[in-house]
Amino acid sequence: MKRTVILIHGLRGDHHGLTAIAKDLETKGYEVLTPDLPGSGEQSDIAQKDLNTYAEWLHDYVLKIDRKPYIIGHSMGSIITSYYVEKYPQEVQHKVILLAPIFRTRTSQKGSNLLYALTSGALHILPKQSRYKVMKSKTVSFCISHFLTTDKTQQKRIDQLHYLYSGRFASADSLLVDMKISMQNQTKTPTDKQVLYIIGVKDRLTKAVLARSVAADQGAKCIELVGTGHLLNYEQPTKVAEVINDFISAE
Repeated sequence: MKRTVILIHGLRGDHHGLTAIAKDLETKGYEVLTPDLPGSGEQSDIAQKDLNTYAEWLHDYVLKIDRKPYIIGHSMGSIITSYYVEKYPQEVQHKVILLAPIFRTRTSQKGSNLLYALTSGALHILPKQSRYKVMKSKTVSFCISHFLTTDKTQQKRIDQLHYLYSGRFASADSLLVDMKISMQNQTKTPTDKQVLYIIGVKDRLTKAVLARSVAADQGAKCIELVGTGHLLNYEQPTKVAEVINDFISAE
């Protein structure tokens, strides 16, 4: 029987951002499911979106599967995944993989909270339609992808992919809620699970040394990918799939 994997994408993304990893896992014999989060891609939005309603949405999705899946979350998806696994540990496999997890020190968390408040405040000055256009713009998309990409030999390709798939959100308000979730929360290490963190050595959102420290404190495993940043799903998808398979297969 095939092992089932669910890949949960991150902020501003949809399932396309994890397609390369999904295809590599499929060649290794996995059944891979890549849903769009509510309000992203082709998925309709949900009311009062927060970590709890995300967890309930994911719970409903998991219950429709005929066997326990392995859950893998990227970036904001790792926050949602870790929250869900803590709430419903019995519904998933004993191994959880979190890609480019979000960790912050106490000081950097305060800075992230302030940045969200300033960004949200500035965007709310604009009329709703203008706000939506700005947030979907190629300029904003390219600025983000340039900041998150460290392998500059792939920059043009990643810019194009990021722009193609990062603007498919339901509304400006929906994306702002996701920004709040991503910037005011962190990835947690699920208890009573074997947890793997995969982090890019050059990740600019979570320093690899911090991920390594959290993993050591929480009894998790941490694999660092050299020459890779936060968008490891675009920069090294084949390597990510290989590490995931090695972790799951080591029963």
